[in-house]
Amino acid sequence: MQNIFVVALRDFLSKKFLALTLLPFFITFLLFASIWNLSDIHVALGHLTGIGFIDSAISSIANFFVGFLGWIAIAALSTVTATIVIGFFTPIIVREIRRRHYAEVKIEGGIGIVEYLWILAKTLLKFLGVLVISLIFYFIPLLNFVAFHIPFYYLFSQLLSLDVGGEIFRGKELEAVIRKNRSKIYTTTLILYLITLIPFAGMLLQVYFVSVMAHLFFRLKSQ
Repeated sequence: MQNIFVVALRDFLSKKFLALTLLPFFITFLLFASIWNLSDIHVALGHLTGIGFIDSAISSIANFFVGFLGWIAIAALSTVTATIVIGFFTPIIVREIRRRHYAEVKIEGGIGIVEYLWILAKTLLKFLGVLVISLIFYFIPLLNFVAFHIPFYYLFSQLLSLDVGGEIFRGKELEAVIRKNRSKIYTTTLILYLITLIPFAGMLLQVYFVSVMAHLFFRLKSQ
């Protein structure tokens, strides 16, 4: 059986999936373009680093550091936003993956809207808890980079698993599958999250991410 990343890439490069890729990308791009004004941020940073007692060297380092962290923040937030947007298209992608590769796999309904919202609410609360805890490490060099990504990876992994798995399994069944295959699922979502750190990949490859997870969950379903 082919590797899920390879077979998902073949699906992603088909005309139908490439067409589905454009809409979430443009929605996310327009959303961030409307709320993110780089010129205003540049002016604000100029005021912060233009204080008399801060010399030019420290000012340059501060600008670079803040800019670097800002870029990481934008990449993480845009990825999470794109993951939420692609959730509206996930049923289409999952149905197409099943039609192409897993027609023999029976699906007895997915997660209902009320149950979905309840799981989503719990996920968001846990995300906020992890985010607060990770703030402790934000001011420690090297650790701050890892600490920043832990809560966003958690949210990315949970949303992707919930959206895709929720189309294939019922609520309790999905929870049992995730518990039983935790390492396999988390390893897969970690690889996908690392891909999102490439500029614009988090917005452009959401259909591919859903395809990978659909293949993973369908194979787990067929076991």
